[in-house]
Amino acid sequence: MVREQIKKVRASIPTYVTLVCVSKFQPVEAIREAYDAGERHFGESRVQELQRKAALLPDDIHWHFIGHLQTNKVRDLLKLRPYLIQSVDSVKLLRAINDEAAKQGIIQDVLLELHVAKEETKTGFTPEEIIHSFTPSLLHSLSNVRICGLMCMATNTDDETEIRRCFNLAKSLNDQINRTLYIAPSYILSMGMSDDYLIAIECGATMVRIGSTIFGERNLSGEAGLTEKRSVSETVCQAKPLSPKAVFFDQDGVLFDSMPFHAQSWAYAMNHYGLPFTEEQTYRNEGRTGSSVIHEAHLKAYGTEPSQELIEEIYRLKSDTFNRLTGGQLPPLIPGIREVLQYLHAHGVQCWVVTGSGQHSILDKLETTFPDIFSGFITAYDVTHGKPDPEPYLKAWERCGFDKSECMVVENAPLGVRAGKAAGLFTVAVNTGILPDKALTDEQADLVLPNMSALLSRLQQTL
Repeated sequence: MVREQIKKVRASIPTYVTLVCVSKFQPVEAIREAYDAGERHFGESRVQELQRKAALLPDDIHWHFIGHLQTNKVRDLLKLRPYLIQSVDSVKLLRAINDEAAKQGIIQDVLLELHVAKEETKTGFTPEEIIHSFTPSLLHSLSNVRICGLMCMATNTDDETEIRRCFNLAKSLNDQINRTLYIAPSYILSMGMSDDYLIAIECGATMVRIGSTIFGERNLSGEAGLTEKRSVSETVCQAKPLSPKAVFFDQDGVLFDSMPFHAQSWAYAMNHYGLPFTEEQTYRNEGRTGSSVIHEAHLKAYGTEPSQELIEEIYRLKSDTFNRLTGGQLPPLIPGIREVLQYLHAHGVQCWVVTGSGQHSILDKLETTFPDIFSGFITAYDVTHGKPDPEPYLKAWERCGFDKSECMVVENAPLGVRAGKAAGLFTVAVNTGILPDKALTDEQADLVLPNMSALLSRLQQTL
């Protein structure tokens, strides 16, 4: 099947366009079939998965890293000598790659990830940052990275006009930065995936990233080689309370005592722009995307929808305020959470983070705060729909490899509980916030506990 699909894709793209087969979450056997069909460019999004696959597949494969890259993973990734890192989304990450490449004595090729979509969950440099950030002095300091072009994703929509807007903007910026950096005509513009790659090519793409069209729907078990496909429509919860093999933890209010900072930040930013908003409303909206919270507040206050520019301004002020309140440091841990995580890890239970957060200031430090604890992360970058939609928890369940009856959610927010229950999972609510227990029981939480010590006690009785 893979060989036949490759033939169809190859017939539809010009010879000057590089095809990257997106192989993330696909078994080694499927990648080898594509390799045997003549393909050499493959895309992966997780360093650990790439390590496994690279050890099992031919050395002449050109591995492209296309996922969100944390700075603490740069060293491990560069040891694998990736052909191209396509997802460089900040100057901080670019410098980290340059510094590590210097230590390893290599020059690493990268693409700058451009944010042109109308979705805050997507990452990358804004057009303004692309134009103004890459000064001669910055470029001169990056002697061990080679900027080879741009990568972008269009807005997730069926509106072809919007998709073309994204790709045409990327092409225009690509030409502009190409002149600035004096790169040869081989400068890369990587854009277009299974649903929109033909439009991307019309708009000037020189590289496309195609996964499901070639391999079929992705296997989201999180372990390459597992081929079981579980139905995401299954919603009946048959969990055994507090005897799990995998536990999915929310981040804010469950791992970190960060909600007071978020509450102050949201109230300040909203009120600054004339939108009535209280700290309590932050707790009741916890888990939703920032844009949806701003959209609803503006609609309620003025009866009109806010512009995308206003949404971005408010969210930027909220984020800046949060970082100022925390001093740029991680918020304190929720009391007792470290003991819960250590107990589960010691008993062989997988621990996952499932968060709607997209703040790199916290996400980049999670693994260093809890080394070797977490089996995986589901963040704002992994989903189309945030909580209270069940998609985040369904993604975690699909990737962990266990039945729903062997999984458990730990939440603190009403909308997070709703998401866990909608996913058909046993959901424990630990009330670390200011809302009454009723706000959690009204969402049908299976168990409401006052603190993490109570959760640990329950676990010790059953594991």
